Amino acid sequence: MLILDNILKNNGVLLFDFGTILVGLSKERCVRALEQIGCGRIAYYVDECRQEDLFHDLEIGGSVEAFCDEARRQSSYTDEKGVYHPCKATNDEICWAWNQLLLDIPVEKLRLIYHLHHDLGVHTAVLSNTNQIHWQYAVKHLFTADGLTVNDYFDEIFLSCDMQMVKPDDCIYQEMLRQLREDYDMPALQPHDILFIDDSEKNCMAAEANGIRTLHDPKGDKWILANMSDNLSTIPPQTGGVACIGNFDGVHLGHQHVISTLKHIAAERGLRPVVITFDRHPRALFDPKFLPEYLTTLEEKEALLRKQGVEVRVLPFTQQLADVTACEFMQRKLHGEMNVKLLLLGYDNRFGKRNDSETIDDYKKYGETAGIEVMVADAVDVEGERISSSYVRHLIKQGEVEKAQTALGYRYGITGSVIHGREEGRKMGIPTANLSVPYGKMIPAHGAYATLTNIDGKEYRSVTNIGMRPTLDNGRDVTVETHVIGFSGNLYGKVITVKFVHRLRDERRYDTVEELRRQIETDINTVTQEES
Repeated sequence: MLILDNILKNNGVLLFDFGTILVGLSKERCVRALEQIGCGRIAYYVDECRQEDLFHDLEIGGSVEAFCDEARRQSSYTDEKGVYHPCKATNDEICWAWNQLLLDIPVEKLRLIYHLHHDLGVHTAVLSNTNQIHWQYAVKHLFTADGLTVNDYFDEIFLSCDMQMVKPDDCIYQEMLRQLREDYDMPALQPHDILFIDDSEKNCMAAEANGIRTLHDPKGDKWILANMSDNLSTIPPQTGGVACIGNFDGVHLGHQHVISTLKHIAAERGLRPVVITFDRHPRALFDPKFLPEYLTTLEEKEALLRKQGVEVRVLPFTQQLADVTACEFMQRKLHGEMNVKLLLLGYDNRFGKRNDSETIDDYKKYGETAGIEVMVADAVDVEGERISSSYVRHLIKQGEVEKAQTALGYRYGITGSVIHGREEGRKMGIPTANLSVPYGKMIPAHGAYATLTNIDGKEYRSVTNIGMRPTLDNGRDVTVETHVIGFSGNLYGKVITVKFVHRLRDERRYDTVEELRRQIETDINTVTQEES
C-alpha cells in the first residue's frame, strides 16, 4: 500500500492510539464493576466519557493512591436521614473495576502489527491518553498473544501519564516528535513521515495541524481493512500448539496434572503447550449479584500457570465470547488464530455457549471439522477425594488449610497491602498488620491460624486472625490481621503475603480485652514452639 511504501521509504513511523484502535472498550462493564464495589457514584465519568477531574488527573500522571482516595471520597454520601455512608472499596478493588473498561486486543491486530514491525521493518509506536492502571494491566494481560510482549510489537511507547500532557494538546505531538528525533536517533524524521491512527477526530485534527498525517478510525477496524497487510492479519503462529481450556482457579494438583500431560504431548509432537484461561468467572458476567470467591487473583493465576512452563492466553470473558459456541470457538479461535493442533480437555471440562447436551464426543466431532485432535486427561484423586477448585474452596471455607495445601500442592495465601486499622493490637502490645484483601479473593474461615508471612522476600513465622473481632465490637467488618513474630518496623503500605499453615482455634468473644491478649500470646507461643 502507498502509505506503507512511503513510511518504509522515508524511515517513517506508524503510530497507534491505544483505546479502540488496539484494545476494545466496554463502558457498561466498567460501570457495573464500579457499582459492584460501591463506587457507583463515579460511574458517570466513564458512562459520559468525561476527561476531567480524577480520571484526567490519572491520565496526566497522578498517583494511583490519590485516584483511589478521590474515588472513595466522591462515592461516599450522607443519606436523607443524615447517616454517613463511607465508600469502603480498597485500592485493589477500584483498580480492578477501572480495568473492566478494557476488553481485549484481537489477536489478528497483534499479528498484523508484529508482521509490519518484525517482517517488513516498519517503525511502530503508540501515542495514547491513558493511565498507569490501564497500561500496566495491558502489558501483563493484553499484549501476550503467541507468548510475545509489548516490546515485540512497538519501538516506542508515548503515554500521557508519563509525558504529563494529553491529546489533542499540540505539545504532546511536538514532544513526541522531539523524542523520536533526539532520543530515538531519528534526526531526519519529518511530521509527514508519521501516520497516526486514532478514533478521535479532535486528536486527528490536532495531529494534522502539526503536519502529521492521520487515519481517523472511529471503530478501530479501518486500519486493518485498509489493505495495509494484504490480508496477513489472519496468519496463525508458525508453530502449532497443544492447548487446554479452563478457569484454572487455584492451579491445583488436578490442573497441574492436565498441564503436565499437555507439556508431555507437546514435547513428543514438537508443538508449543498453550493454556487458555479467562479473566473472571462466567457468573460474574451473567449475575450482577455474584460475589466471587477466587482461590487465585488473575495475577496469581497467571504467575502459577507460567511457572508450569507453558504459554498462557488470558481471554476477557465478555458477552461476545459467551455467545460463541464450542464448534465456532474451535474453528475460529483455536484453529484460525492460535494454530492449535490438539485440544486436551479435563475429565469434566466444558466450554463454549452453554449447551448441556454436548458431550466429549461432540467436541471430538467439532475437532475433526476444524482439524483439531481432541483428547481427555484423567482425573486426579488425593486421599480418596476428587481434586477440583470447588473442593479446595470447600476446605478453605471450613478452615482446613492443611488439606487445602495437599490438594493445591502449595500453601494457600493472601497477598495484599498493609492498611491502617484501629490499632487495637498495638494498644495491647501485640502489633498486627491489617491486610487489604484483593477484591474477590477467598478468605479462610474465621479463626486464628499459624501462618508464614513474606515481607520483602523474607519469610517470618506469624499468627493471623480472621474475623469480626467480637471482643472489640468490630461490627460486621471482616478483618485479616497478622502478628509477625520477630519483626519490628513499619509495614504500612507494604505488600506482604500471608500463607496459611494450620488453624489454631475458632473465633470467639472474650469477656475482657485482657483475656483476649492472653489468648493471642498463647497462640504466638504455640506457633513459636511448633517452628522451633
